[in-house]
Amino acid sequence: MAEKKISTISKIYANALLEACSDCRDLIKAQLYEVLEVISSSQDLNIVMADNSISPCKKNDILDKIFGDKVDNRIINLLKILSDKNRFGEISSIYEAYEEILNSRSNKKNVEIISSIDLDENMKNKITERLQNKLNCEILPDWHVDENIIAGLNFKFDDYVIDASVRTKLEKLSKNI
Repeated sequence: MAEKKISTISKIYANALLEACSDCRDLIKAQLYEVLEVISSSQDLNIVMADNSISPCKKNDILDKIFGDKVDNRIINLLKILSDKNRFGEISSIYEAYEEILNSRSNKKNVEIISSIDLDENMKNKITERLQNKLNCEILPDWHVDENIIAGLNFKFDDYVIDASVRTKLEKLSKNI
């Protein structure tokens, strides 16, 4: 889980989309992700959408042709508004904000869990279950291996970092000696 910086404007657009889509939030999330994948993989589309010499009507036609009957009209409308306001590049941040707000409302939390070795599924399930009990919410784990932590685990979520690694304990011990 990379460090995410979500702009205030992205949060505003994400909240508006959530309110407009109260009947199908998970479907909108999935479709928004698909749109993001298309936009991320198409350098030409990004160039066209950033080009101020192309009229907003032409850009809207392009968006209709690419996404027209493939995604919900509310997403198409969002893309058109972003294009009109020269904020098309915010779509990734808006998706991140949408996911973060949706998870928060659903009592879910993204947690990056770093271990020194690759853990088996049974151990991952036990760790996730204990973390869910401690945080009193559903955990969406993002597992990573970092051999530099020697042993133990690191947890990163929201603005917290819980470092339960042997490496950190050894560093603290050496400072005290």
